[in-house]
Amino acid sequence: MKVCQILNLLYNEPFFRLLFVAICAITALNSCQKNIDNIAPTVSITLIEVGSTSATISIVTKNADEYAYMLYDGDTITAEQVLSEGGKVTGGDVGFRINDLEPETTYYVIAAARNSVGAVLSESVKFTTSKDGETGGGNGDNGGNSDNGGNGGNTELPDIDGVENIVITKTQDGRWYQPYNYYVTMVRDNGDRIVLDFYTLDETMSSYLPYGQYSVGNSYDPFIIHSETSGYIPYGVSDENGYLFTDGYVSVDVANGYYSIYLMLTYDENGTQKSIQALYNGLMSGASVPKGDNTGSKELIEVLEVGSTSFRFRINAEEGQYWRCSVVDKRVYDQTASNPGAWVVTYGFMLEGTLTFDWRNGEMCEYVPGYMMNVSSSTDYLILAALMDYSEGQENNLLGGVEIVQVHTKAEAAGQGTVEVNIKEINVNGIVFDCTLGDDVWCCYVAMMETANLQEIKDGKYALAGYDSYEECMLSLIPGLSHDSMRQFLESQVDYKWDYLKYSTSYTMCIKVVDMDNGVSFIELEPFTTDNP
Repeated sequence: MKVCQILNLLYNEPFFRLLFVAICAITALNSCQKNIDNIAPTVSITLIEVGSTSATISIVTKNADEYAYMLYDGDTITAEQVLSEGGKVTGGDVGFRINDLEPETTYYVIAAARNSVGAVLSESVKFTTSKDGETGGGNGDNGGNSDNGGNGGNTELPDIDGVENIVITKTQDGRWYQPYNYYVTMVRDNGDRIVLDFYTLDETMSSYLPYGQYSVGNSYDPFIIHSETSGYIPYGVSDENGYLFTDGYVSVDVANGYYSIYLMLTYDENGTQKSIQALYNGLMSGASVPKGDNTGSKELIEVLEVGSTSFRFRINAEEGQYWRCSVVDKRVYDQTASNPGAWVVTYGFMLEGTLTFDWRNGEMCEYVPGYMMNVSSSTDYLILAALMDYSEGQENNLLGGVEIVQVHTKAEAAGQGTVEVNIKEINVNGIVFDCTLGDDVWCCYVAMMETANLQEIKDGKYALAGYDSYEECMLSLIPGLSHDSMRQFLESQVDYKWDYLKYSTSYTMCIKVVDMDNGVSFIELEPFTTDNP
């Protein structure tokens, strides 16, 4: 059972379409257990694996209507505190990852459960994160230990009722059937096979297996392991006589340059439900491993300068080393729910060696013919780059992990330019007006915006879109809405006719003025309403 929490969904009119989605998915192996009257709940928490900035835990409950977990300082704590202040989860036996931890830091984690009888606490688990860049096993009080190093090592796993701990020794037969469909076989130490048919993002188009949690299902949606083509095959049994997976999940990550795969899966063996769990650290057959830039010198992306409508950065690759790079407005990237590997392979341009980019609004990219820069002020941009294998037939395989750098462009300098507008005529679908530029004005941009939409921005949507003020937001929006060259006045206009407005609709004329010193100012005129037809 997968529980998704959509934290924020914003969808405005076409001129202001910004979607921010943050999804936290927790997939349980078993469905929620029903509460039994007069029986208190139980809850236990077990550490599965610890890295430098994350830890994987397992929570097991019985007879619980609700439960939660919380990181705390190790002092006295109550079940009510955990249930009210901690991270709430649902399901039966749940395993998931806690992120954003600090390296070489000691943490305590505890869980609590509640039903109509009362609330109870689990035993707390103490663990210490490893050094930055390293990964470890369950090194807490209830954990095990790991055998990392890319040799197919496995971490000791907690004992969970009804779940068999297995050891994966290798993977084989890994291949891509379609750009977003990856198929791999994992082999147990006894020769049994676990066949996994991963469906990733439509734009992946490479042999890089995207990070994330994949749940068992019968759809072709992203982050699904297809239940009709994934299953458990005992040693010596043909594929068609194996047992299909009916529930569970597989978490895909990369640690210390190798894939880190945790699986918790259930299959039906002749009417009997059986469950397995395993943690595999090693190579994945047929899949490139993102390992990052291991040159030991400079970062792959180096930001040199950031202005209001431009920024400069350098890609520090070796001579003859190929790489892909992409630059994107963070709001656009957030809309896709994509992963870095998929994005850079799909949209990144392929170049080689060390190159410096001067990314300026309205100018062509020096190294990518036909690529026009688009840079707005007070806006977050992502620069993504990854080293690539350029050998024949491997052009879309990543050699290393995708490096991401975020830059925030500066606000434009305040200007002193003035513009006078005289509306002379209003009709059903347009207006006629004069526009007179002051002597200190270089140009201005004009946009007709529906007053109702403008009010939504004033009411706070500008902040949700990442701007510090309403005016800052408008100064960024107006040029994009003035795409017609006739709407970017380089000199005064007389009897200018603006058509294609809606009838009986209130509009507000918004103007961005650029003065001779490249300073900007914002002018908002009184609303007007078009005539009835």
